[in-house]
Amino acid sequence: MSRFACTLAMAAAALAGTASADTLTFNGTADDFLKIFVSTDLSNPGAVVFDKTSGWGSVGTATIDLQPGQSVYLLIDANNANGGPAMLLANLSLSGETLRFANGLTTLTTDTTHWQVSETSFAGTLSAPVSMGQNLPGLQIWGAFAPVSSDATAIWAYNADWSNGRVGHAYFVTQISAVPEPATALLWLGGAAMLTALRR
Repeated sequence: MSRFACTLAMAAAALAGTASADTLTFNGTADDFLKIFVSTDLSNPGAVVFDKTSGWGSVGTATIDLQPGQSVYLLIDANNANGGPAMLLANLSLSGETLRFANGLTTLTTDTTHWQVSETSFAGTLSAPVSMGQNLPGLQIWGAFAPVSSDATAIWAYNADWSNGRVGHAYFVTQISAVPEPATALLWLGGAAMLTALRR
């Protein structure tokens, strides 16, 4: 085995021992309430990991532990319990090295590109959400929410404005995907280097 391959293998082993836990931080609100689930199965969301029972005027924050290296769905059941306009507005972040949001980053806001929504269930027919406006001064109906990123878009399953909003749930789905850990990448490179050395 070459000296290079040995070095790569030792570095990979060292990195494998230093992997840290991954956490998800949620910061946001919904008109009116929301529950968060983390699941590998859209048909079985499992237990609620965060339940924001305060009204839309307050922003909820939660830190949720995730299994490192395991791809999951992030599921948000937003409940327009009082009728009228509705929205979900949030920014999220990931800590750790093994997971990424649907945009390939460790940060994500609510938007119409990286989220899908159904009015029936998480496993129902999903489509792109409708924008209710960006979280800036002048955001219709609600105004801007300073604790939430100004990059976030207020989204819902349909145009839930004053005229069209109605009582009901919107089931939002986005994916958190596993990425190769540095140790895994180094092990692969080490194996490739060993094969090259053996061929020589």
